[in-house]
Amino acid sequence: MDAGTSGPPATRPPVRIPNGVVEEPGIDIEALKKLDTDGDGVQDGDDNCPGTVNPNQADQDGDGFGDVCEPQPLPVDTATTLSVSPTPARVGQPVTITLQVRNVGTAPAKSIVATLAAGGEFSFESHTESQGKCAHDAWCGLRCQLGDLAVGASATATIVCVPHAAGSLKLSALGIVDALDHDADSSNDMPTYRLTILP
Repeated sequence: MDAGTSGPPATRPPVRIPNGVVEEPGIDIEALKKLDTDGDGVQDGDDNCPGTVNPNQADQDGDGFGDVCEPQPLPVDTATTLSVSPTPARVGQPVTITLQVRNVGTAPAKSIVATLAAGGEFSFESHTESQGKCAHDAWCGLRCQLGDLAVGASATATIVCVPHAAGSLKLSALGIVDALDHDADSSNDMPTYRLTILP
């Protein structure tokens, strides 16, 4: 078979080693590189789109992927923000913590899950959500099922708590679609906020 034609993966013949055991044949990587899977005249080892015909090998952005098989970004992207009022807070005075998830992608975002970890001693006062449903714990943490978001839409969960001790607390949130790997940019999903609480 010509080196430039497609065919079954090349293998090396079995090798008999001294103890009489026959070693399984391995894959001949060099032979595989010489195949032309898509039949465009460019061997797979040199083809920037080995599964798609592209004899001109055009690669406008120079990233090693041919233009005809350039990886496309995921269309779903949510961005989560966290805000607190008033700040600094005071012991014994209500604090409003707002978590917002916005769909900044180009496709609807399905089954949004959002959480808030307060990480300190608070008394729970109330919580509201613009859509979906949230549940709280004794430390003013939230877990929300906010449903779906159309492109450009947002959902907001708000919790009101009363701090019991002065100090500095780290608040952290997370807002994602039902599976993290469906999100085009996970760097905007996990905001944090350092809250100062005065006596």
